[in-house]
Amino acid sequence: MATEAQLIQGGRLLDPATGRDEIGDLLIVEGRIAALGQVEAPPSAVVRQAANLVVAPGLIDVHVHLREPGFGHKETITTGSAAAAAGGFTTVCAMPNTNPVLDRPERIADLWARAEGTACRVLPIGAATLDNRNETFADFEALREAGCVAITDDAFPLQRSEQMADALVRAAEVDLPFIAHCEVRGLSAGGAVDASAGSWAPGVSTQATLAEAAAIRLWALAYERAAARASRLPRLHLAHLSSALGVEALRALKAAEARVSAETAPHYLTLDSSAVRRFGANAKMNPPLRSPEDVAAIREALAEGTIDCLATDHAPHTPEEKALPLDQAPFGVIGLETALAVCLTALASEAPLATLVGWLSTRPAELFGLPGGTLTVGAPADLVILDPGARWTVSPDAFHSKGRNCPFAGREVYGRVCATFVAGRRGCGVMADGNE
Repeated sequence: MATEAQLIQGGRLLDPATGRDEIGDLLIVEGRIAALGQVEAPPSAVVRQAANLVVAPGLIDVHVHLREPGFGHKETITTGSAAAAAGGFTTVCAMPNTNPVLDRPERIADLWARAEGTACRVLPIGAATLDNRNETFADFEALREAGCVAITDDAFPLQRSEQMADALVRAAEVDLPFIAHCEVRGLSAGGAVDASAGSWAPGVSTQATLAEAAAIRLWALAYERAAARASRLPRLHLAHLSSALGVEALRALKAAEARVSAETAPHYLTLDSSAVRRFGANAKMNPPLRSPEDVAAIREALAEGTIDCLATDHAPHTPEEKALPLDQAPFGVIGLETALAVCLTALASEAPLATLVGWLSTRPAELFGLPGGTLTVGAPADLVILDPGARWTVSPDAFHSKGRNCPFAGREVYGRVCATFVAGRRGCGVMADGNE
């Protein structure tokens, strides 16, 4: 934690949590926000000029695959954290499909040790079942005590409503959200791309769009059963919504007054299945990119609040793996270093910057009870400082991530991160130290 006083001077202070949007100063003392507005710098403070820059709550990503332990050739906690900071993220939540799986307290402790001193906060998410086998439940209470902020079946989706209900009850009893990967495997059948991509990828296996909505309906049945059994209402969070049918099922679930939230990812807002034609396996993820009509439905659901927030589902793989034929290449794309700029560029006419920061910071913090997400006195000084007008071209070879599997390569975007601060400590950035 940074102990010296720091004054960020003359920036546009933008806080969706409070509605603040004004030119002013922000004082950091002992890692927390100490004052906002027109602030006189303490004599020993480091002053950083932020004129023409935006100062906002650091971004928070509740769905990231850092690959460590076990798959350090794809990504490490160090490289993934550096990528996160470069993209404006001050907190990321690490998914548990590692080797060994993050399903036991001692493995969570190992993750904490590996994440010490990295460029952003790394918070663990625990696996719902031991070794991700979908058989024996992990000890949710032990995982919570070890520091997990959620439980998930991501990448290994539960398939039976009775087991889903048991998972929700167990998570509710320890007051953790359950993050559900919504996929009925009998319908998706391991297809590499969405059915709408058939003309772009002839001969490649496809999966039915219904696989997502059918799973959400199973979770709705499970939620009803779990709510009747648990001592408190379960918190269910649906990962990576991608389809119009999924949105319809989500609306029905929210109408039933379930304690449910959902995320989507920048690629589902900005790309359809035709991207497979240009990027091949670098546009292959699960759930897959879908039709233009699905993209429109996802954007509408986010704008109206049916979908609550954005998450990257950052999933790095090696170039050799992604060079395999489309049916054989692994699912997943990277997104930490492009999410903010891609969304800022693509959604400029639909969402003000404050709304975008809300989706990427304030709402995730609120939904998961995480530190940050606001510029208020006493809050952790988790900040992103950005130049919203700076234009640049996405070049994966310049990324901090080990991954290069990016479906936005070559795209011109605007919005460049100048610095991040985590509890007042510099995560990344080019802003000069010292009084100016």
